[in-house]
Amino acid sequence: MVPRFRFAHLPGPARFLATALLGGCLLAGAGAGPARANEKLEGYYEAEVSAQKDDGKWHFGSPGANGMPKHYAELRFWSWPSDRFELFAKVRAEANRDDDRTATVDYYNPPWYSGEGHIKLRQNKYEAYLFYRQNRFYINDEPLLRLVDDNKLKNDDWGPKAQGVRFDFWESNVLGIPNLGGTFITSDNGGTYNPGTGDVANGDNSWIMRLRHKAWDGRIESGAMYVRKDWTDTSREDWPNYLDLMHNDVYSVDLAFSPRELVPTGLRLGPVDLEQSRWTVEAALSQVPYEEEIFATPTGKARAIATEVRDIHFGDLTAHGWYNDFGEDFRNYSSSRFDDNREYNRVQKHAELIWLVPGKAVTAKLNYDNYRKRMVTEDEPDGGLRPAREYYAELYMEYINGFKSRFAYRNWRGYDADASVSDFQTYPDWFGEITVENFLAKIRIQGRIHDAGTFRQVTAYGFDMSVNLTERLKGYLRALNVNEETEARHTLFAQLKYDIGWGSEVYFEYGDAGQSDNLVYTDWFVNEGNNDNLRDRFKLLVKAWF
Repeated sequence: MVPRFRFAHLPGPARFLATALLGGCLLAGAGAGPARANEKLEGYYEAEVSAQKDDGKWHFGSPGANGMPKHYAELRFWSWPSDRFELFAKVRAEANRDDDRTATVDYYNPPWYSGEGHIKLRQNKYEAYLFYRQNRFYINDEPLLRLVDDNKLKNDDWGPKAQGVRFDFWESNVLGIPNLGGTFITSDNGGTYNPGTGDVANGDNSWIMRLRHKAWDGRIESGAMYVRKDWTDTSREDWPNYLDLMHNDVYSVDLAFSPRELVPTGLRLGPVDLEQSRWTVEAALSQVPYEEEIFATPTGKARAIATEVRDIHFGDLTAHGWYNDFGEDFRNYSSSRFDDNREYNRVQKHAELIWLVPGKAVTAKLNYDNYRKRMVTEDEPDGGLRPAREYYAELYMEYINGFKSRFAYRNWRGYDADASVSDFQTYPDWFGEITVENFLAKIRIQGRIHDAGTFRQVTAYGFDMSVNLTERLKGYLRALNVNEETEARHTLFAQLKYDIGWGSEVYFEYGDAGQSDNLVYTDWFVNEGNNDNLRDRFKLLVKAWF
């Protein structure tokens, strides 16, 4: 089983760049001078034994584990043959991971897997990775649209499955343009095929190219990006005739301007201070040839535009704002935002005002959000354009002796698609928090009235506390209570952590941490209609690093 890259389906310039990159890496590797190699080996081991009470009976082992303990181990190896090269590999094994293996394999003799690895070549102003099962898809400077979603592209399955090549360069003089930088990524998401059987490659290929440039002492930052995903759809008998159309292409440009140090006294317009402000715009176009050909998908609104301004100061006030207009035909299969999350076909506005009270440890914040669908679509006919707006106000204060408080009010009005409502509704939300902290302990108390004054109203209050019992022993306790009109529920989580030393720790826990991991904002547990309740679960966990 081998992975396959489809270079032939790339446009000419992209195909040339991919070939040049791989060839350049090989030439650079061949030219690496001899040097004394350095190696490092690290490891990690984790063992878990748990018991949970279900239907009045205690069951040992992790939920669904048939009473067996859980083990996880990994080994990580680094090697630096020279000051330019780095080699990394990780292997891992996990017992009782519940993936339909036989009991003998799953519990007693789990196999070691090649967890991840890479080869890195770094020179003065460029860096190249050949990676396997790693998340190397980060594009940190793409400002507004988030067209590359690394969590989507890594294809997570017991760890990332994607493999490929990443190449970065910076402060170069390519094409005679000073301070030019860029990133090129090509990857396969882990799909494989048998070359002897003629099976079609089962997987997606991704191609990401971004150029970035800074000018005018960094006041102007610009970028351009090309994102492509290829796939194979065999649902039609004549699919080979359309193989060249099975891709999604996105083209984007962005520009940011920061007018700092333009004048010696700072850039001001009366009471408005623009010295620290940043003005950004990004626009993108998309195409999906296969859907346009087969399903006659329209392309007239296959574009997305986003603008943002930040850090405009009015005395002690700071203002931020942004505006988005995403066309109903815009698609980007490399981003959850414009694929799974369906955030196309909408206009969004946001304004934010922050007040740092002079001479006081007090911060006040006020937000306004508004969005609406650009047009009615066949799959969302109810509620018209479904406009929604939200107000949010927050007051944060610090006191003496380690006390802090935060109070917030949120008011959302929009379309409630629940069959019992099917109308526009207003849902207020009140929140309060008080914390106190010193070198021995930290205590936090929270309260929230969710959907206040409506038939969905839920009241939640909770607290958590962490305590340094000794230099090595630490305790943590968290409790949450939720009250609805007709029912109530509660949950509790407690943990003792002991530092054994030599890179080892042992934990003893009670309860399900996931039921209250964000206290009163653990929405799935707090929301109206949730019948979940306290889970009687004990866990003993040992972790060791070596």
